[in-house]
Amino acid sequence: MSYKVILAEASPSVQKVIQMAFPEPEFELHIIEDGLQTIESLARINPDAVLLSLALPSRDGYEVGRYLRSREEFRKVGLILLKNSFETVDESRLRAVDYDEIIQKPFDSERLAQFVREVIDRKKTPHSFPEEALIEEASAEDPLPLFKDKEFIPPPSSSRPGEDVDDKIRMMLRDEILSVERELEKRLRASLRAELKEWLEREKKPT
Repeated sequence: MSYKVILAEASPSVQKVIQMAFPEPEFELHIIEDGLQTIESLARINPDAVLLSLALPSRDGYEVGRYLRSREEFRKVGLILLKNSFETVDESRLRAVDYDEIIQKPFDSERLAQFVREVIDRKKTPHSFPEEALIEEASAEDPLPLFKDKEFIPPPSSSRPGEDVDDKIRMMLRDEILSVERELEKRLRASLRAELKEWLEREKKPT
């Protein structure tokens, strides 16, 4: 049976990365770009997990997450929040959302897929031993070492208004583009390796 996952994310590059890491038939992935549409789709899809961007049009991730947890039928749905590198988390609103993890972009998509599998399986089997770790222990200062590609270095200060914002936007776009390029390179490498292996096996066979 497929894992049913909703990806509530407006970024096309993040959507592409998640699509590559959550292939069919193992995953039944539903991509939604709007917060209100995500809320309206929950009952129809009845997901096993939701990957929820905090920055969404119509209804943001805090509102969607709070609604999800307010419904008894969705209490055991895995909830993984996604945030941008320069996005400030509203701690007061976050406390009202019972989430499983919050992950900063860019992230390792394959590890994310494995983490989603583990979250879903754990919630479906509540009698498993709680001391079994799903991911490596993280220090309090760095809560998501598995998913962070690199340490965040803030852009240099600017003397002109608006330059800091432009720098942040450029860095966010660069991070997303690099993340997609890494995923594509990884997938192409695996595909070429498989094709080469198949060709070598054909060459070894007697004619």
